[in-house]
Amino acid sequence: MPFKDLIAERSDDLTTSDRRLIDVLLVDRTEGSFLPAHEIAERAGVHPSTAGRLARKLGFESYRAMRDELRNAVLSDLDASRRVRKRVDRAAGHTLLESVIDGEIRALSALASQVDQTAIDRTTQWLGAARRIIVMGESHAGSLAQIFARRLKRSGYPAVALAHVDWEVADELIGLKPDDLLFGMIFRHDSTGIERAFALAAEVKARTVLLTDRAITPEAGLILTVRRGEAGEFHSLTVPMALCNTLILELSRADRGHSLEALGQLEHLRRIFERTGGSKRRR
Repeated sequence: MPFKDLIAERSDDLTTSDRRLIDVLLVDRTEGSFLPAHEIAERAGVHPSTAGRLARKLGFESYRAMRDELRNAVLSDLDASRRVRKRVDRAAGHTLLESVIDGEIRALSALASQVDQTAIDRTTQWLGAARRIIVMGESHAGSLAQIFARRLKRSGYPAVALAHVDWEVADELIGLKPDDLLFGMIFRHDSTGIERAFALAAEVKARTVLLTDRAITPEAGLILTVRRGEAGEFHSLTVPMALCNTLILELSRADRGHSLEALGQLEHLRRIFERTGGSKRRR
């Protein structure tokens, strides 16, 4: 049943505090579906326990389950044609470039409230301790997976990217060990390949991290959930890329010069090959 219909059906049971909480959730369904209970309660000016009680009144086991249902409803409302039309309509009076920039700024500004520093610190720790890092993604996520793995490798970490999570994964999962890390990226659509890879990782007790914009996800040791834009608009890679760049910088701050040494060696090797290429061209 749609979220608004659930509210209407149980209207007689809702208190003033419940309604204030609902108003905050629905003023921006996309943002509301990502915020934790304590922040929603703070914005509504109600006690944090109100969020859990409201969820149970509406038939959910927990506030998180209610929030996930709201997020799924937001995502299911979207299709490519509607996203394009909304972006074009929203640009009225401005250039499309200005509209895109405004959307990216708003999405980036909300990132800090979606992923707390504790999760970033834990992910950084796991990345730094991993024997191997296998970064997986498909479609648009595959492009970011390749960029992230390359930056990890340049910082001196043994990373490989898989932009097609199919038979290629089998090659990389041979000899998977508990000290390996699978870093999956799932945006918009689900990924049975990543789900299966994570299940295999669980069997050998390897760590798993998932970066996603979805409410329903495979089980993982850490899940970093981010919004890539507002409902009905293009969802770019700017937000998850910003989080990946943050993780690279956190590694460089925590690894006592390991990243900087690797980057220095990279520059040295680049100069060697640039000289080699130049000498060939002069012949």
